[in-house]
Formats: sequence, structure tokens, C-alpha cells
Amino acid sequence: MVLERDQMEAEILKLKEEVKELSQKGGRLPEDSSASALIKYLVEERERTNRALSSLIEKIGRLEQQLHAQEVHGTEINNSVSAMAELPISNLEGNILNLVKEKGMVCADDLRSFMNYNGRNAACARLSKLHREGFLQKFQLGHRVYYKIDDAGKATNTLIISPPQ
Repeated sequence: MVLERDQMEAEILKLKEEVKELSQKGGRLPEDSSASALIKYLVEERERTNRALSSLIEKIGRLEQQLHAQEVHGTEINNSVSAMAELPISNLEGNILNLVKEKGMVCADDLRSFMNYNGRNAACARLSKLHREGFLQKFQLGHRVYYKIDDAGKATNTLIISPPQ
């Protein structure tokens, strides 16, 4: 297919317009605006895009393999070990969890009065630790932070063992 000179100039103008649009989106426009420089720029840009896409596709493939391996391992582990895990906690933490179960939701002031602490810092630290370990859910209501038993978390699938007194 042979293009006439007018058609070629129109194609070159279209290419220049596309390159300008690309350069406004973050590409680097060649300083030489000749047709060959523009075509070279488009080819290089396509190669960079293809390299980026192939890198992304490789990463997605590796992540899918890892996810599949975890799913297979997870089912093997769940089949071989009982669903109930044992986690030792102190009597104090057991008492705190029982308080939270009884009241439904507690804040640091509730725990402070229950444990006869002078300030709230120790109560906040205890509740935060249980939250980090996955036993409690944390809710901000106004200026206070409330905690309740994490229904979907570790507390439902864990047998809590307190050391003997």
C-alpha cells in the first residue's frame, strides 16, 4: 500500500498529536520533531511499557503461586491439627477477658476501677496488648476507646490457658 504525500503528512501530524498527548501525560518528547524521531520515541515508549507490563505479569504470577501454596498448606494444616489452638495467658489477662465478656464493652476507666489502678495508663496498656494479640476489637466512640471480644478473631478459635495459681 503506497501512501500519497498528503496522506503521509496527515499521518505524521496524527503521530505528532499522539506524541504530544503522551508527553503531557509524563513521557519525554524528543527535541527533534522529525517523523523518524517521533517514530523512534513511540517504539521506545512501547518497549518500556511492554517491559513494565511483563514485570507486573511476572509478579502477579509469583503472588498467585504463593497464594495457591498457602491455600494448599492451610488446608493440610487445618486437616492435621485441631481447629482449637492453645495460647497461654496470665490470670490477670483472663480476668480482663472475663470482664469484657460480662460487660460486653469496656473502656480503660472501667478496667481501672475493676483492677483498682490509680491511673488509666496501665489499663490502656493491658487493653491495647489484648487488642494487638487479636482477642479484642477496638472502637473509638467520642473521646473514649472501647474494647469488646473479637467475635471473628483469635478469641473464638483459641483455648485460653491460665497458669496455675
